[in-house]
Amino acid sequence: MPAVRRDFSSSLEDFIYWDASFAIAAVIDTELYYSECSAFARRLRVESIISSSSDFTHNELAFYILKSAYVTEARIRGIRWTHLQRQRPGIVTATMPVVLARKAELESMTLHLPVTETVKDRAFELMLRYALFPTNAYHVAVALEHGVNAFATLDEDLLRMNGIFVYTCLPLP
Repeated sequence: MPAVRRDFSSSLEDFIYWDASFAIAAVIDTELYYSECSAFARRLRVESIISSSSDFTHNELAFYILKSAYVTEARIRGIRWTHLQRQRPGIVTATMPVVLARKAELESMTLHLPVTETVKDRAFELMLRYALFPTNAYHVAVALEHGVNAFATLDEDLLRMNGIFVYTCLPLP
């Protein structure tokens, strides 16, 4: 049986893990689903639902912000962002205040779940069983390791998994 799909107005589980796709949309106001995700994050807080994230969420959020800064500058210069990264490492330094502000915002809204020693093996099992990419599998593995089986996400791949709840605002296919 696939995951139980829920929209943002559905009944809530007591603990919900935020993957990077949701966290990015919840804290970056230029994202497509910002309004929906930030409103759901507020709902979780108001209803005293424990929201959680992990180092993987923080890593992907920081990477997304930094890459966006490089892509913007690269478009102006007409080059690939990866070339600009080598030429202008100072963009990281200039963008770090934004990264740190979004990190602090995420930390204020979620409980940090530590990565345990068994997460790697579990993530690889999830990749094999559900044809997940590593980033998704690691998010799920961390959450499941801590007994969390509900996810706020904009990634439909999690819907292939058994035994979890997936909260999303994505339209039905």
